[in-house]
Amino acid sequence: MLLDDGDIHGPHVPAAASERPWDFTELADTYDFRPHYDASIVHDTLDRLQLAHGDRAIDVGAGTGKLTSLLCGHGLDVIAVEPNARMRARGMANPAAQGARWIASRGETLPIVASSAAIVTFGSSFNVVQPRDALDECARVLRHGGAWFATYNHRDLNDPFQREVEAIIQRQIPAYDYGRRRRSPEPDVMAHGAFAAFASDSRRFIARVRADEWMLAWSSHATLQRQAGAHLPAVLMDIARAIGEAEVLEVPYTTHVWTATRR
Repeated sequence: MLLDDGDIHGPHVPAAASERPWDFTELADTYDFRPHYDASIVHDTLDRLQLAHGDRAIDVGAGTGKLTSLLCGHGLDVIAVEPNARMRARGMANPAAQGARWIASRGETLPIVASSAAIVTFGSSFNVVQPRDALDECARVLRHGGAWFATYNHRDLNDPFQREVEAIIQRQIPAYDYGRRRRSPEPDVMAHGAFAAFASDSRRFIARVRADEWMLAWSSHATLQRQAGAHLPAVLMDIARAIGEAEVLEVPYTTHVWTATRR
């Protein structure tokens, strides 16, 4: 589906030119084995923000459409922004996200007209953009009073089995660091100057997953892949050994949501 003339300004960023150092090309085929966000907290947050049916949402780093599909299901007019061609193709084929319009661009260079969006969202993607540049673009495309929104799923590291998994990772990668994906974005957002009313919420859920699919999900973990390097096969082998003969796992996750309002 093509964008209406009034939706964009300037040229699209060609897919080949828009690849970031975070390259998800080889991760796209297993990315959907990662758990979905808790839908109830996403919809409750959108209700709190008083978004109306048909309001414009820009989903930055839309990936395969996990958050995009929830925004579409909430009745929003969604533009899904995803620079990686393979991730974007999977998102466009996602039945729940086919109400969105997909474009190839970066969070730091949104080809969207100013003051046209009610909300800009980042589903597990705010850590892969340059925060100041991306927030500049959010401030530009958001209408007055519009919302900035970011969400991540975090495994519950207080769970005994998840502590065992963390110990496996630390043995192979002693300096392993989750980086910005496990830190609150509040300092970046509030230091920018264009946003106010920062808020956070979280909701724990249990993902019941097939063990083999959970292992495939680990192969799409970009942060682990980048830091493990040649140690990645050993990390994955040790996690598989820890799972043992189990066919189904109950994995505790927490969906974290952060929001702020355009001044």
